[in-house]
Amino acid sequence: MNTISMRDRRDLKILDGVMPVRGLMGEVVRDLGCRIVSGEWADGMPRESDLIDSLGVSRSVVREALRVLSAKGLIRSRQMEGTKVLPRSEWRLLDPDLIDWRIRAGDTRTLLEDLLKVRLVLEPGVVFVATTTATEDARARIAAAWQTKLAVEEDDSLPGPARRQAFIDADLVFHREFLAAVGSEILDQLFGVVQAALALLIDLQMRAKGSEVQLIGMDESTELHRQVFEAYMRGDAIGAEQAMRRLIERAIADAEEGFALLD
Repeated sequence: MNTISMRDRRDLKILDGVMPVRGLMGEVVRDLGCRIVSGEWADGMPRESDLIDSLGVSRSVVREALRVLSAKGLIRSRQMEGTKVLPRSEWRLLDPDLIDWRIRAGDTRTLLEDLLKVRLVLEPGVVFVATTTATEDARARIAAAWQTKLAVEEDDSLPGPARRQAFIDADLVFHREFLAAVGSEILDQLFGVVQAALALLIDLQMRAKGSEVQLIGMDESTELHRQVFEAYMRGDAIGAEQAMRRLIERAIADAEEGFALLD
């Protein structure tokens, strides 16, 4: 059976780029960030002195944490106005920390709805370009990713939850290889930013199909992925683009069913 490579597992770690929690400062930044994105302070941030008292930390820690949050577009601090939470349009929504905080704060549905729109706009065009510019190396990598995806589905030796997670990992690698085939560093970094949310989205689609623990109900998804792969391999850019659009539209329909599980 093909397995996910060490490089793939490294690239699939949760939210590559998230600020590591280093001592008290990291904990304070994460705590404040989660509370801001959850809407707790939509009507106004507490005063600096109140944050010092409630968090039990020094003034310097609070001020440094607020500077980090300001750099991410979440807040603005002015001497006469105090600290104000900025509207979402000002937030650095592609910042890995913000994505992590939104997930932690339960803002998952809005995040995934946004991600579905991005996928529908982006991925059909990605596979079109990947097909028109395909190299032997790119073809080999995409073919290997496809074979790994099939192998995970066919191998029933893994326990249900492990097999289900392996399916999610293999699906992420398959989609990532098309982005990599385009040869854009910006696209590569974009995938790295959203991959944790994308994993949540795949999980939600599977749950909507009844695949809570076991790997079931994935036949239609596999067939749609097969159509993308086969069109790519025969150099049919338009066919690959159309197949990817059908795949994402199916993902949107599945997610709509799955969103009820988040309510």
